[in-house]
Amino acid sequence: MSFLVSPSALGVAALGTLGYLLRQRYIDGCRIELITSDPKTSAIVRQTESEGTVTLRDILFAKCPSLTDPELARMVPTPYLATGLLQTIYATLRIRLRDASSDVEYARELLTMADGATISLDWYPKIEGEGPVALVMSGVGGSSQEHHLRALAKYLAETSSAGFRVAVVNHRGTARTPITSARPYDSGFTEDFRSAVAHVRRRNPQSKLAGIGFSMGANILTKYIGEEGSSCILSCAVCVCCPFDISVSGAAMNKSNLLNNYVFQPAVMSTLMRAIKRAEHLTLDPNWNIDHERVRNAKRLWELEEQLLVKIGGYKDLNDYYVNASCTNYVDNIDIPYLAINSLDDRITPPHGIPMAKFAENPNMALALVPHGGHLGFLTGLPPKIWFIKPIDEFISSIFR
Repeated sequence: MSFLVSPSALGVAALGTLGYLLRQRYIDGCRIELITSDPKTSAIVRQTESEGTVTLRDILFAKCPSLTDPELARMVPTPYLATGLLQTIYATLRIRLRDASSDVEYARELLTMADGATISLDWYPKIEGEGPVALVMSGVGGSSQEHHLRALAKYLAETSSAGFRVAVVNHRGTARTPITSARPYDSGFTEDFRSAVAHVRRRNPQSKLAGIGFSMGANILTKYIGEEGSSCILSCAVCVCCPFDISVSGAAMNKSNLLNNYVFQPAVMSTLMRAIKRAEHLTLDPNWNIDHERVRNAKRLWELEEQLLVKIGGYKDLNDYYVNASCTNYVDNIDIPYLAINSLDDRITPPHGIPMAKFAENPNMALALVPHGGHLGFLTGLPPKIWFIKPIDEFISSIFR
């Protein structure tokens, strides 16, 4: 007996096979690329009788499957968020989302800085306690109330085997923190974070401390670690979408395009302008020579940077500010286990600003390159879930074992 197969059935089968192969090719193209030093030079993280000598590479390849396992080290975007642009827009629009993964209530602590400024630490689940502490910083205009920070805080506190307490370090004037100084924060201003770390260390002398930074907060964290060098009291750090070179990210953020004109710039500027309005009761130093009219009418981030950050910080011009604020000048001095997670299709912190060669040269550093994550997106699955939370936990929990 013979069986006949119709041409239409063959066509459907061929299309199905082609679709499967294309899907597999796309998934394979979502593999994480890891850049770090070789086994012979990788920095020693710890030495114990049970484990022997454990290096940074050992941690990455044995304890961080989300970054190194041949089957698991992929960030496959949610089907309708397949590009960096879509990832970034979606993540920005849901920045205030509250769901089961992010329903946290913080305990607040206010700290006074040397110049009289106030910053806030939002703790989850509580201020007092034992065990490791993760100090977290958001990007420009951000705060502890952003969805990805709340989701990270809940996961580290409730799901992580290490049982972290999380302290989100809010920048001056953000998250309804009282504004008590005319000096704003900027991309390279590390003093507030340095004070926060010192405070948390005094309060928790036996606890290990980890730093986690996002976007501009990642630049501040990285610069701080480099400035501290071998004296850094953090045990490890993870940075997501770190700009590294502010000149590159500044140019990208101020381009006129769909993302900047209708999503990123309006979101950031509305937050900053509210903070400026809340600071109107403060007297500015006349030597700063601020053009108040230009500040009030600013539409782009660079205008505020030029009128406020450049003048208050004593920089020659915008380029001088960008160069001096960039953490890329400090990564050679990083002396603790450090992981950066960046996306290759990030339009806010483009990959050509990443000092990739330095991650192979400095034995304390590792860089995870994600093909399709956008800027602070990294959304995978249905419904969309934040991918980077798990590798962050894998890395810092393994360091703290």
